[in-house]
Amino acid sequence: MIDKISQLLDVDQSKELSSLEPVSNEKLSGIIARYPAISQQYLEFIRVIGVGSTTKGFYIYEPEPASFVERHPSFQLYQSSSYSKVYGARPEGDSIPADAVSIADCGASWRYCLWPSSGGGVFCLDMAGPSFEPEADDFYSFVLTNVILDKALQ
Repeated sequence: MIDKISQLLDVDQSKELSSLEPVSNEKLSGIIARYPAISQQYLEFIRVIGVGSTTKGFYIYEPEPASFVERHPSFQLYQSSSYSKVYGARPEGDSIPADAVSIADCGASWRYCLWPSSGGGVFCLDMAGPSFEPEADDFYSFVLTNVILDKALQ
């Protein structure tokens, strides 16, 4: 996996990843204990490259349950009856998977999540849904497309 990280760093000509800080082995062990099925690519990335804000404000962070998004003011607004009257309610049964974890965002009204029981892909959780839509087949592809090549920030 180190080869893949080296490739990401080689492609990162604008040094987007340079402001991230590697997590300590102690923190990494805690993450693995809490989320044993989490993506190995993600774990290797945060161990070697890190977490934090990139130079353009894309956030990669330690995992937290994706359901925590329900506490966010934007989520509460999108789920309010006032919003639903104008824009429609989310579909019945539309829920956040229990094992999904948020690992990134760009300050917008969605979160990027890993969903271990569905494989190694990255999903976009839209606070207005919340819907889970595939974003990338794996974590490294997600970083390349959304962070280094700025797809999410454009």
